[in-house]
Amino acid sequence: MRRRASGCRRRRRTACTCPCKLQQDKQLTTIRFFGKILGTTKDYFVAEATYPAAEDEGEPPPAGAVPIEEKGSGCNMFVYYATNDPSGEWTELPMVTPEQLVASTMIRKLFTGDLNAPVRAYPPFPGKEKEYLRAQIARITSATVLCPKGKFSIGEDEPNKVQPTEEYVPLPPSAFLTPSSWCHYHMGILGIGRTTHPPKEEEEEADEDAPKKEVPVLEPEVAPLTPISADLWSLTASSHMGAGCTVHMARSLRWPGAYCAMVMKEDKSSNLYIGYGHEMLSSPYTMPPPPPVQSEPDDVIEQVDTPLKEENDALLVIKRKELAEAAAAEAEAAEE
Repeated sequence: MRRRASGCRRRRRTACTCPCKLQQDKQLTTIRFFGKILGTTKDYFVAEATYPAAEDEGEPPPAGAVPIEEKGSGCNMFVYYATNDPSGEWTELPMVTPEQLVASTMIRKLFTGDLNAPVRAYPPFPGKEKEYLRAQIARITSATVLCPKGKFSIGEDEPNKVQPTEEYVPLPPSAFLTPSSWCHYHMGILGIGRTTHPPKEEEEEADEDAPKKEVPVLEPEVAPLTPISADLWSLTASSHMGAGCTVHMARSLRWPGAYCAMVMKEDKSSNLYIGYGHEMLSSPYTMPPPPPVQSEPDDVIEQVDTPLKEENDALLVIKRKELAEAAAAEAEAAEE
């Protein structure tokens, strides 16, 4: 769920650089305040935006074993900007790669507030803190952005694209006390670090007798607009005195700090995250052990040297054969 930034109400003597000003400077289509990632030294304020129609591609991210999802799709559907001070400069975070997403699930590191800080962890993370921040934002977005049931539908031509429902009738407010009325807006992230499986390569024609390449079994794709789980969310409702409306809240138990608020009387909703950027674990985090120590290699057995007489005898046989062939060729030439 995204909304356009409204006019800035801050009054400062200096130029305003909050998300609305960021949208004007970068000519972004839409922008919203994603939330705040808490750090040990400084905090990150994060803005989520959509890529403009015409944009410089810049340097492509490093290629890996699993193809990266293109801009405007999957985990790279949005562009994210981060800053330590909303009145300061915003930095665009890089695109996230499948390797970074997979590595982020294996480590647990607090953020420092420095985008260029190294991520000292095991297993090693392929990037600095800005890449680690981007990977965690992708995981949070995929798991915590909610929408009301029935407001969006999946297109027929594009099964993974969400579009507004034409004849949408808002649900009654009382329905949002049940998990079935809340849906995930985005697709889930697979274990390979993508929301969808990579496109299959065209199979080249091969001999029928050639051994067939074994195709690994892939986990099913997690479709968007799936209902939330009652075990992972806490639902509450509160009435505002004088406002005449009820606000329904969904609080994520998996990602502490992720909230979704809905006012169905006005058909409005908003998603926000304020936390340390880590999911709740069922047990204390334990660093994975290093790989097992390799066993000692076998002793090298030296080859026994061939005696000199045997080497000379074998070479003598070859030379005699060459001389005999040369003599026979000369005799044939003399007879002609």
